[in-house]
Amino acid sequence: KWLKFETNSFLESSLFSLGIGLAVFTYLVIGFGLMGLFNKWVINFLVVGMFFLTYNEIGDFIQQTKTKLKNLVDLKVPLIETILFVILFVQIVFNLFGASVLPSNWDALAVHLARPKEWIRLSRLTSVPYLRFGGGNLPYNIGILYGMSLLVKDAILAKLISFAFGILTAMGIYSLGKRYFSRRIGLFSAAIFYTTPIVSYVSTTAGVDLGFTFYAFLAAYALINWITSRRRGWLIISAVMGGLCLGSKWTGFLSMSILSLGILVDGFLFKKEKFTLAVKNFLLFTLLGGAIGSFWYLRAFIISGSSIFTLLYDLLKGSAQRGAFAMNVTKEIIGPGLDLAKTYLFLPWNITMHPGIFRGLGAIGLLFLAFLPFVVFPRFRRDKVIKFILYYSLIYLVFWSWSIPYKRGLIPVISLLSIIVACVVNEMSNVNKFIKSFIFTLFILGLIFQTFYLTPEGLGKVYQRMVVFAGLESQEDYIIRNERTYSVFKYVNEKLPPNAKIFVMNEPRTFYCDRPYVTTMPSIHSLLKRNSRGILVEFRKAGLTHLVVNEYLRDAHGIRGSTVLLPRLEKEDLLVIYDEDPFVVFEIRYR
Repeated sequence: KWLKFETNSFLESSLFSLGIGLAVFTYLVIGFGLMGLFNKWVINFLVVGMFFLTYNEIGDFIQQTKTKLKNLVDLKVPLIETILFVILFVQIVFNLFGASVLPSNWDALAVHLARPKEWIRLSRLTSVPYLRFGGGNLPYNIGILYGMSLLVKDAILAKLISFAFGILTAMGIYSLGKRYFSRRIGLFSAAIFYTTPIVSYVSTTAGVDLGFTFYAFLAAYALINWITSRRRGWLIISAVMGGLCLGSKWTGFLSMSILSLGILVDGFLFKKEKFTLAVKNFLLFTLLGGAIGSFWYLRAFIISGSSIFTLLYDLLKGSAQRGAFAMNVTKEIIGPGLDLAKTYLFLPWNITMHPGIFRGLGAIGLLFLAFLPFVVFPRFRRDKVIKFILYYSLIYLVFWSWSIPYKRGLIPVISLLSIIVACVVNEMSNVNKFIKSFIFTLFILGLIFQTFYLTPEGLGKVYQRMVVFAGLESQEDYIIRNERTYSVFKYVNEKLPPNAKIFVMNEPRTFYCDRPYVTTMPSIHSLLKRNSRGILVEFRKAGLTHLVVNEYLRDAHGIRGSTVLLPRLEKEDLLVIYDEDPFVVFEIRYR
């Protein structure tokens, strides 16, 4: 209401209101964390307080939702839309099963849950220099929500928040498609996005990608509304959402830059506005968005002197691209020199047909490769919104492919490209009845193929999680079978003395360790010059009592970490007290 944005859509209003509410809640939690009040009592009080402050709005939302659902029951839904609803429901259930079990994802256990857990232990948002892994200088707007989840309940709640972000993004895609095209295109778009295997995979993890995508999508959505209506409230909302995505992941700089460029291009080239007005709109967006999203970067600079611009400069040079395109089997597909042009020419094919070389589980699916090429024909890109999405996506993809081409980085642009694919499918279906039947059949089969055959971890894993969800197997039995770090840290938590302090030497995934631990030491390089006696002296100063080593990561993947110190120690300095492949736990024997 304060921003005075006008919309006749209940769903659109609800999504942007939720986005603004999350902004307020996130920065309130950050504020309490900076004051050393990052604890269960304060967070519970804040949650209850937010509930009472928005009680009337929540009541209105529930009432209007009931009305909408009643109207939906009476609505005559065409067969194809009914099939889409069924496919979406199945995909939501599959993802819910995955989000309802204890986390086993690498990034979640090493970064997105591990660092907030340490903040909880310390009761404040402070530097955690003893965690080597996890990028302490990165933005943590989503991580703050996960920290809240750990305080209120557990890690499963954090996964459910990521799961909810996926559904909310799909609803936003539907809302945008419905507003500017039709209900059918909105539904097609949401189904394409949500059944994309990489989206399905991250919906079951406590990652930042879906939260970031939600904010980035709403920022683009609001800017489109501003461009078409010229109501200042939409520009402000776009800046707020852009600031939130900037504070959620450093790639928010790319989203903000593209939208900022869009404001200038629209003002100067299309609307022919006065120079001062165009610049005023540009500055409003960039300064407001930058102010909202800059906290984590300023914090990193104050604490460590680290600047995000150094990382961005390296990415613009393509430093990360060489590593991403030269991993293992990727080397067989991509060569040096002139072959680099071939690399980019066949990038859409490779990322669709060879998704494994772009790191992580999940695929892009076949629908984008099958239908996106048709946008080269003018009839498929007449609409201004389609043109905006195409320009946004093209710029995004160019920087993505050059800087850091990992599959998860595509999710924000997949949310927009889904709308284009839906428009292409709908336009092709209007040729004649035969083509319509063929295209719709192909489209439905593609969605079913993505949902079932391209399930990121296989239907067997879905079944395992369903059994846990149904209460037929315990969470602990499931996680012991699926996450090796759980067993070793269960031993550490239960069997080691109360005063134990652990040096986890080369294992990033430390979330399940409930004892005080470190993953690095400030003097690690100087220790390499010392004998065993000198190393033990430093270990004693740090209060270390035990070492944890992942031999598989060290021997098979070269992740040695601090295990380089082990050869410097003598046999009598360490006692093996746990040895279950691939982990070894040593007790340090001080003499």
